Order: sequence, then C-alpha cells, then structure tokens
Amino acid sequence: MADPRNPGTSDAAQAAGLLVAVAETLNERLAVTAEELARSQLLLRESSAHLMTAFRGAADRIVAAQKAAANGPEERNAEYALVLDHLYRAVHHLQSHDLVNQLIDAQKLRVGKMREKLEEALSLAAPPAREPQQPEQWIERSRAMLDCIVAGIRQIDDDARAPVRSDKHHAGSVDLF
Repeated sequence: MADPRNPGTSDAAQAAGLLVAVAETLNERLAVTAEELARSQLLLRESSAHLMTAFRGAADRIVAAQKAAANGPEERNAEYALVLDHLYRAVHHLQSHDLVNQLIDAQKLRVGKMREKLEEALSLAAPPAREPQQPEQWIERSRAMLDCIVAGIRQIDDDARAPVRSDKHHAGSVDLF
C-alpha cells in the first residue's frame, strides 16, 4: 500500500486509517447511546404510567371515603383533604414525563443524525485510493471524511438553535425543540 520511497504515503495512509477507526468507534458508541436512550424512555413511560394509575386510584378511593364519611368528624375530612392535595401534586409532577420524553426524543434525533454523517464519512473512506503511493490521495480522503463529520456537527448545532415547533396533536405536551 505505502511506497517505501515515499514515507509521506505511509504516514498519510496511517492517518486515514486512524480517522476511519475513530469514526467507526464514534459510530458504535452513538449506536449504544441511542439504544440506551430508547430503553430509558421506555422505562420512563412504563414507570410514569404505573405511578399515575396508582396515584389516581388512591385519590379516587380517598374521595369515595371522604364522601362516605361526609357526616363524620371535620378532622378526618381535613386529613383527607391534605392527602388529596399531596396526591394531586404528585400526579402533576408525574406529568413531567412528557417533557423528559421530548428531551430524550431530541437527543435520539441528534444521535441519529450524527450516526448518519459518520456512516457517510466512512463511505467516503471506502473507495480505494486511485494511486495508493501518493499521500495526496490519502489526505484528500481524510479531508473529505472530516468535512462530512464537521458538516454533521454543524447541522446538529443548527437544529438545536432552530425555532420551537408546535405540535398540536399532543395536548398538554410542552415542545422544546
């Protein structure tokens, strides 16, 4: 591959190989991160659903008990009101899972876009150099890979600064990105 008469070719080929290894490693790590984000989001959804059901059930039972004991002592009613207040506040805080899901979705989108750019960069390294003895060929391929990766980072940064989009299909949700 490298020309022994031209040590620059060997260095350029090594540099290109290192760049490919870095891009592949980053791509693998981003794939793991995307899987972890998806798994976290699923666990969050499941936990929030179970908690929401439990809190609403408890609140409903307290309301029923409060109605049944309407003629009872005022002290019992005050205690029920306090418990209900705590339960309804807990339900309100659980609704933050919508916000967390949107944050996770935004991160998954960014990871996906960066993975696409890394795959594109790796595809630029795939064609063999036309003249492997020439360091310029390796440098050109490395530069094309780096340009592609930098363009992906720029795109992600631009997307992060994009105006807030409104999704009217999810009532009660808060859009951040």
